[in-house]
Amino acid sequence: MKDNSMAKLGGICSILVGILYLVVAVNYFLLPAGQQAGASSSQFFASVAESSTGLVIQSWVLALGALLAIAAVMAISDLVRSANEGLIRWTSTLAIIGFAVQAVQSLMIQDHTPRLAAGYVQADPSAQAALEVMGPRGLDPELWMVLGAVGLWVLVVNRLALRGGQLPTGLAYVGLALGIAYALAVAGVVLQFPILSAITAGLAGVILAPIWYIWTGLVLRRMSTEAS
Repeated sequence: MKDNSMAKLGGICSILVGILYLVVAVNYFLLPAGQQAGASSSQFFASVAESSTGLVIQSWVLALGALLAIAAVMAISDLVRSANEGLIRWTSTLAIIGFAVQAVQSLMIQDHTPRLAAGYVQADPSAQAALEVMGPRGLDPELWMVLGAVGLWVLVVNRLALRGGQLPTGLAYVGLALGIAYALAVAGVVLQFPILSAITAGLAGVILAPIWYIWTGLVLRRMSTEAS
């Protein structure tokens, strides 16, 4: 009998990742205006110094989702590995690294940013100006790994699945749209076009990613059940 433990585990984790993306989206809209997109560094630091609860919750949920996503990457990649093993091994490794960076970065943010904000409000104007120029920084400020590497894997998996029929056609097209949205979000950051980043990252995080991960997780769960 074929061992379907990876598909079963990956399916569960993929569904949970999709649910956690929804939690992130809801929590984002509950954040103070100073901690949302478009706020200046001074507004952000002042807001976090006043209340960092939402930021900490957001960071922990993102870290947990990233760790669960690693299992999802492994299981989803197995679906299309036979179509192009070399490409899948490379892009899935990049995606795993991207999610690992996301997890570490999120854990750093939940600890470092509130302390940085507390220091900001107590600092003199010259020190505040320096902190505003630096802003809150992470391991991957331009999102090359967090969105770029993951988006490349998503595009490859869904392109191969669309050609080979390993995933439903509608699901594969959702995945292709997700990969493109990730790529555009990175382009918006690199080209300093924040509106593009905000729109595409929001589309990916609020709509496309939850649909794709939950739906793919259900497909994996069904396949593991049928095989056993």
